[in-house]
Amino acid sequence: MSNMDTIHDQIAIATISDGIAPAHVPWRRWLAAFYCFDVTTSLLFTSAVWVIYLASQGYSPLAIGLFETIFHIAKFVAEVPTGIFADLVGRRKSLVICCIIGAIENLLFLAPAPPVMVLSFSLAGISWAFRGGAHEAILWMIAGHAEPANQSARYSKLISRMFMLALVGEIIGTASGGFLGHLLTILPFIFQSAAFALGIVPLLMLPEQRGTKEQRARPLVHLRTGLRAVQQAPALLGLLLISALTDSCWQTIYFYYQLYLHGLGFSLPAIGLLVAASTVTSFLFTAATPFIMRHLPQRWLVPLFVSVEIVGLFCMSLPQPIISLFGYLVLFQASVAVLAPAISTYINERSPEAQRATIFSLQTGLFSAAMIVLFPLFGLGITQVAYSTVYRWTLEGLIVGSIAIGILVWILKRSA
Repeated sequence: MSNMDTIHDQIAIATISDGIAPAHVPWRRWLAAFYCFDVTTSLLFTSAVWVIYLASQGYSPLAIGLFETIFHIAKFVAEVPTGIFADLVGRRKSLVICCIIGAIENLLFLAPAPPVMVLSFSLAGISWAFRGGAHEAILWMIAGHAEPANQSARYSKLISRMFMLALVGEIIGTASGGFLGHLLTILPFIFQSAAFALGIVPLLMLPEQRGTKEQRARPLVHLRTGLRAVQQAPALLGLLLISALTDSCWQTIYFYYQLYLHGLGFSLPAIGLLVAASTVTSFLFTAATPFIMRHLPQRWLVPLFVSVEIVGLFCMSLPQPIISLFGYLVLFQASVAVLAPAISTYINERSPEAQRATIFSLQTGLFSAAMIVLFPLFGLGITQVAYSTVYRWTLEGLIVGSIAIGILVWILKRSA
């Protein structure tokens, strides 16, 4: 990108606060670059095989859970600092750093000794922390330029398309990852590293967003302002909490379900195809999310699809494999497909622009905090009882947590 293009991009970003969409703003170019980055980094070659790979190296489910806990501890510690970094130093810089670290940490799987795995999972957590705050903040900016008068509606469409394109990348990466692992166990990790490195290229076409020199000199003030915005908006706090609760339950199931399928006798290629097949439901419901959001108010949409996730968990807690697969492949995917873009839109609507990445880092930080607890407990539970019992425990925790969050938001609204 030339210096003149950079100047024009910075001027264009400044006009969004005035609700202006100048004809020369290259928001379509930005959107294409953003989508290219997202598809490239969504080629999850390792997602269906990394748990099985570590198990084949002699690691128990509990040890694998502890590794994932290290990932989330590192991510949790890094979330707020990286969110402040994205707001003040640069949101595009934050995504570039995410790609660099992600490329390095995947290569460490080639030498799966315990100290190396600790380092790999720590770097992975830091990498995703750099992504967490900046990612959706950049898309919100693009939506504002595309349709200043109706930014939320445009954002819901753009983020749904983003998830759909990411699902295409995930289908390709996950399905091929199983076959790559069947050929040579380390191939998925090499391909994953290359995908992260390639993701840097489209980022160079995006404009940079960063705070003023005065703001960069006062990061703690920036953090306090963001926390105050969450404190003064009970609905925003509730959205952050329910997002962390539902995402952590889904993510935990997602990884350990690989071992469940492996225990039923499915081969690596078959597991890769089954995990990829689950994205068909995600794709369809993600495509329908803007329509659902237009016709279903927030006060009904969030409870309804949290309930769909609960029913999915109930099906998975039953001992019949067919019903369990239906709960995972259909209901679980449907709930996540709708809740992720919907909650992201609702959070963006309530977040101040200057602290947007920081507030999104709070969302992913709460998710990591929940995962720090859930993932090792899940691994420990699997070593002691059947999968269906652990799913029932998760179901009960999701119900109790959802009720508690609803009561908390109601109390805060009444006291406001």
